[in-house]
Amino acid sequence: RFYKRAQICASDLARLLHDAPEARLAGLEQLTAFADYKVPQVLRREGVLVPDAELAARIDRLEPIAAGSAEEIELRAATVWGCEWIARALGALTAGGALTAGGALAADPPAVTAAEVDHRLWSAGQRKAGLRPYYRTRSIYY
Repeated sequence: RFYKRAQICASDLARLLHDAPEARLAGLEQLTAFADYKVPQVLRREGVLVPDAELAARIDRLEPIAAGSAEEIELRAATVWGCEWIARALGALTAGGALTAGGALAADPPAVTAAEVDHRLWSAGQRKAGLRPYYRTRSIYY
């Protein structure tokens, strides 16, 4: 399961409480990307998320992707992993380290979290220039 709304709540609270050290939340580096529909749209433009030709055509034709289907779960999971990989790569760059063959970070804790990557990509997705359509899924989880 993808608990997008719960993670957004924790992330938003952390942002709001940033200037209140006594109220800081611990463990924010454990948050994943929020697995929504805008971030994979940006990841696709950047070549990080590459759906197979049939799924890409369905997305481009604005055909609905069924909630809970293999395609929807794959898109959401690829979004989470894509943001995690970007966070690890950025962390390795800022720490002067490198990624191991398994994608592990050389430095701990990460300098950039997957949730931060998600927020930046979501913000970039609000500027629609150059973006293909996002995938359509009717769900209570978005």
